[in-house]
Amino acid sequence: MCVEAPLGSNTRLYRPDGTVVWVNAGSTITYSQGFGVEERKLKLSGEGYFEVTRNKQLPFEITTKELQLKVLGTKFNFRDYPEDHEVVVSLLEGKVGLNNLLREEKEAVLSPDERAVLNKANGLLTVESVTASNASQWTDGYLFFDEELLPDIAKELERSYNVKIHIANDSLKTFRFYGNFVRREQNIQEVLEALASTEKMQYKIEERNITIY
Repeated sequence: MCVEAPLGSNTRLYRPDGTVVWVNAGSTITYSQGFGVEERKLKLSGEGYFEVTRNKQLPFEITTKELQLKVLGTKFNFRDYPEDHEVVVSLLEGKVGLNNLLREEKEAVLSPDERAVLNKANGLLTVESVTASNASQWTDGYLFFDEELLPDIAKELERSYNVKIHIANDSLKTFRFYGNFVRREQNIQEVLEALASTEKMQYKIEERNITIY
């Protein structure tokens, strides 16, 4: 079975095992007919926030191309859009085990208020302390960028506002930005204006096409 959240919106699912899943814009989750009864495994493309009901007999597993996650019962956010440069898992409650599928290394275990960032280019997985609840703010209609790379922010804005963004200068692609916005109340121009106020970038809007330079 497959559930997809269209651009510009997100979807909430209640699974038979009691687990709640929010699927962010432009994301897809795939799972079997027997999910929650025979096993609890799903595949993710994009971003999801999960509140997993504890079940020792049926561990909860998520697999993407780069990372496999295993939990018993917990709350976490998992972002791995195919076009993003990084995979990011942020843990709010409980514990999760992470297996890096890009390079062979021992399982990484996250504790609450930690996040794992997997660099898709070199396969390096790092764990850092954060306020993990910030990562799930999109479920309440917020856009929160916690020192994210500009190309990944651009993709997030594309999905949230259904626009196309082109970054004209390669030098901008290593810049990171911090920001918090309310998607329902702030339009794409207001978000771009806030990013431009850092004086690291400028932008130009032509209908649904945006150039950052």
